[in-house]
Amino acid sequence: MKIIHRYYILPKRDQKRKFWSFILNLFIITVIIVFMAWSTKLWLLLVLVHPVLSIFASFIDVPTARNTGNIVYYSPLLLASAVKDHKIQLHGGTLFDYYYTLSLHKSEKRNKKAILYSYMEGLINLLDHFDQKHDDIMIEANAYFINPHTAEKLGFKKVRTKTLQKVIMIFNYLPITISYSIALGELNFPNILSLKSYESTIGELRMNRPYLENIFERINQKK
Repeated sequence: MKIIHRYYILPKRDQKRKFWSFILNLFIITVIIVFMAWSTKLWLLLVLVHPVLSIFASFIDVPTARNTGNIVYYSPLLLASAVKDHKIQLHGGTLFDYYYTLSLHKSEKRNKKAILYSYMEGLINLLDHFDQKHDDIMIEANAYFINPHTAEKLGFKKVRTKTLQKVIMIFNYLPITISYSIALGELNFPNILSLKSYESTIGELRMNRPYLENIFERINQKK
């Protein structure tokens, strides 16, 4: 199995064209909403600006953050923030990544397999990226598709999801719903309470690398 991010395999020139098309489309849609609100005096229409911004945000923010080094891809669906305060935050892909990685025409089982495969691949690449002198770096992660039992065997411990994280999820509920629906192959509304938070260190993850590689191989061999 090989997971490909269709945006990043494009030539740099084509990436720039798409990037600016995202910005242009966002601008046009926003102007239309503002004009409609102004011309009809239905100022309530302005509330539509937020969902539009939330959908386009990752298509603009993520490529920008990658180019500036604020975000690192360890696999097509596993991103991490740059090390800050001796800590990194793992992210299981954004709407931008799901759109350019998963298929709307594949089954829920196939997409879930691709997500888990990409997670495991990313964790292995993360360990390869950091040598043992960085083993005390803290890892924070939030995920829907890894259950606590598997996470514990990988070296993560389940922790209480921070209130701020739940607020961020509510604020971005629309793009999260679209991502979730792409993964499941049908319209589906994620439960905020089902979001799980985990913590570990690179060292703890490294100690469980054999188990991680075993899962990775098993996923790779499944048809």
